[in-house]
Amino acid sequence: MQSPIKLIKTYASFVKFAHTVFALPFAIVGMAAAYALPTAFVTPRHVPGMGPGLESFDQHMHFSWLLLALILCCMVGARTCAMALNRILDRRIDAANPRTAGRELPAGKMTLAQAWTLAGLAALFYFSACFTISPVVAWLSPIPITLMSIYPLMKRLTALCHVVLGASLGLAPVGAWVAVRAMSGYGPDPAEFFDAAAGWRAELFGRDVMAFGLGWGAVSEVAPWLLGGAVLLWVAGFDIIYALQDDEFDRTHRLHSIPAKFGRRGALWISRGMHALGAALFFAFVYVLLNPAPLGNGMDVSQYTQLAAWVWAAPCLMLVGMLYQHSLVKPHDLSRVNLAFFTVNGVISVGFGAIFVAAWLLS
Repeated sequence: MQSPIKLIKTYASFVKFAHTVFALPFAIVGMAAAYALPTAFVTPRHVPGMGPGLESFDQHMHFSWLLLALILCCMVGARTCAMALNRILDRRIDAANPRTAGRELPAGKMTLAQAWTLAGLAALFYFSACFTISPVVAWLSPIPITLMSIYPLMKRLTALCHVVLGASLGLAPVGAWVAVRAMSGYGPDPAEFFDAAAGWRAELFGRDVMAFGLGWGAVSEVAPWLLGGAVLLWVAGFDIIYALQDDEFDRTHRLHSIPAKFGRRGALWISRGMHALGAALFFAFVYVLLNPAPLGNGMDVSQYTQLAAWVWAAPCLMLVGMLYQHSLVKPHDLSRVNLAFFTVNGVISVGFGAIFVAAWLLS
C-alpha cells in the first residue's frame, strides 16, 4: 500500500506531468494573443435614449482570471487523459522495450484499473471545463481529446504518427484563442460571467446589445492556426529526434516511425525541415498579430494591437533553440537526445511564453 504522497508521485510520473511544459506555454500565448487583438467591433441593436445605429468601435475582451483557470483545467485534463490512454494502449510494447520497461504499468507500480480510473476522471475534468467556458468550446471539445487518444494507435499504422502528436499539441493555442474570442450573441454580455467589472457595458448599452466576442468566427481567424501549425511542426520534429532511440526496436516489432522508415540520417533531415517550416510559422504568427487586416467597416485595428514590438524576440528564441537542438544530435551519437528533447525544448517553450506574455502585459 503506497502512501498518499508516493501515490501522487506515481500518478505524476505515469502521465509525465512535467512534460506539460511543452504545450502549456503555447496555450497561454494563444490566450494572451486573443486578448491583445480587438475582437473587431460592437454594434448595439438599441441604445436607450440614442436610438439604433451607433457608430461601431474596436474593443478588447476583458481579462478574466476565471477563464484562465478554466483554460488551464482544459489543458491538464486533456493531456492527463491522453497520456493515461497512451500508457494503457502501449503497456505491452513498453514491457518489451528495455528503455520503457520500468514505466508504471509494465513495472507493476500501478494497476490497469487505476490507470483507467485516472483517464476517466481526467476526461470528465476536461469536458466539464470546456462546457463551462462557452457553447462553441463545448462543441469543439471532442476534437483535441480524440486526436490525442488515437496517437498511440498511429504508430501501428503509419510513420506519420509524429504529425498526429504534433497536431494534438498544436490545438492547445487554438483552443485557448477560441475560448477567449468566441463568446458572443445578443442579450446579456457573456463576459459578465467571467468579469463582474464588465457590467458597465450592459448598463451603458442596455441589455439588448451584441457582445464583443466573435462566436464561431473565432475559429476561422488566421493567427491561432499559424501558431498551432508552428507548434505542430516543432513537436513533430522533436518527437522524431526522440524516436531515434527506438528505431531498431520499432523495425523489429513492426512499429511505424520516421526513424524506422527512413533511417537516422533521413529522419534528422525530415526533422530539420519540419523545424525550419515551424520557425517560419512562428515568425508569421507574430507578423499577423502586429499587422492585422483592416476591419470590414474600413477601420484599421493595427494601432490597437496590445503587443510591444520586442515580441519578435519570442520566435527568434524558438529558432535559436531549434538550431541548437539539432547541433546536439548526430546519426551516430544519440547520447545527448535527452538534453535536446527535455532541456532545450523546455527552455525555449517557457521562454517563448514568458517573452510573449511580457510583451502583452507591458505594451
